[in-house]
Amino acid sequence: MVGALIIIYVLAVAPVHLAEARSSRNNFTATPRIVGGQVALGNYPYIVSLMTDTLFGRYHSCGGSIINQHTIITAAHCLAPSSAGILKVHVGEKLRKVAEGTVYDVHAIHYHPQWTAATQDYDVGLVRIKGSFVYTDSVQPIALVEPKTKIRDGSYATVLGWGYTSDWGPPSDELRMAKVPIVRQSTCNRQMGGLITKRMLCAGFKNGGVDACQMDSGGPLVYKEKLIGIVSWGVGCAQRSRPGVYARVGELLPWLNSTLQKQYNESL
Repeated sequence: MVGALIIIYVLAVAPVHLAEARSSRNNFTATPRIVGGQVALGNYPYIVSLMTDTLFGRYHSCGGSIINQHTIITAAHCLAPSSAGILKVHVGEKLRKVAEGTVYDVHAIHYHPQWTAATQDYDVGLVRIKGSFVYTDSVQPIALVEPKTKIRDGSYATVLGWGYTSDWGPPSDELRMAKVPIVRQSTCNRQMGGLITKRMLCAGFKNGGVDACQMDSGGPLVYKEKLIGIVSWGVGCAQRSRPGVYARVGELLPWLNSTLQKQYNESL
């Protein structure tokens, strides 16, 4: 995110990057990330661009997904350094730069109280807009994965974003997508130095080549038209034996449902 500090630690493995936020993760550096994908030709009406207003203009900073007429879901690390006053939600457009589509102001942001930049565990947040989304063919919500849904290791999921198309750039002007296989939890934990918790999900090819990248943070990982993951962190972009790490939506449903219910009650 704009204004965030970059802290680099020297380690015997490649640095972990955390998307534009560049948060730190234990002895790693943080980055998120679509490398090796293709322009998204289908219709993905739930994806949004979370934009930040700065002195130099308005810029795409993270992805997100519409989950109801007032709310998007994204990564906590996309929200923590920010305030509702400088964020905008851009919907209904596949181009990163504001051209068509609609831009909404932000009413409130919420991120999981147990999230920390040091671990990137519980990396989930909600953004409530001012007003309501107007649903069209290009603006629609996505359903969250049901509790305790089992997804077989090796199953292919789809990740979407406007992020870098290679390590450290440039970002894509067009929405891109890639299909990545789900990685066994124990395998990913070993590959990622024991940093994977039950609130995380891993996806990627053993030989690398396809991944999310900087500025894809907060974007969706989708399986059978359900949101199963949120782009969170990774070691570089698309590296061998370094799968992308996502917030596991199914494990975060209790907080999500509680927060959404609280929002609903406050709106009455």
